[in-house]
Amino acid sequence: MDSELLGIYQLDQYQRSEDGGCDPLIDVDPAPSRLVVYAVPSNENPDVGVLVGKFCGTVLDCRTRVKDLSTVANYAFFQGSDAAGWQGRGIASQGSLGDQCLVEVQTHTLASTGNQAIRIDTRQVETEFMPSEPEPGSNEVTCSIRDAIESVDDDSPCTALFLVEAAFETGL
Repeated sequence: MDSELLGIYQLDQYQRSEDGGCDPLIDVDPAPSRLVVYAVPSNENPDVGVLVGKFCGTVLDCRTRVKDLSTVANYAFFQGSDAAGWQGRGIASQGSLGDQCLVEVQTHTLASTGNQAIRIDTRQVETEFMPSEPEPGSNEVTCSIRDAIESVDDDSPCTALFLVEAAFETGL
């Protein structure tokens, strides 16, 4: 993948909104104190890369996490560019209430702020949608991750905001 943003970053600022809303942002102790950004092949199309971000403690820890494919990524950016910014998404929680699927979806934007620094903005929204029909002979319905992501729109209720700002420390 062609990106100048690959590397290990020292967190300068980590903020989140107060519980249950999207305003205002408050400072949070950034522990762990680093974020590693690297590329992996997409699960859907191995010829296309995905930018991944994982929090880590030390430079050595960051480099180890790049090689450890079993470690879950904190961020995945599926489309974009260094110039225009990268967009991604993830699932924060999922469940059901009655016959409705309830899933909290996070949308992420990664941008270069110049001077070898990055900013990641995350908006978490709650989605509510109908599950898929049960398989023949089963009573189990499925709440699809794809359906959750596709149900996100500008009117989806915001449940949380997160902000990360970090400065480039070293290469991978």
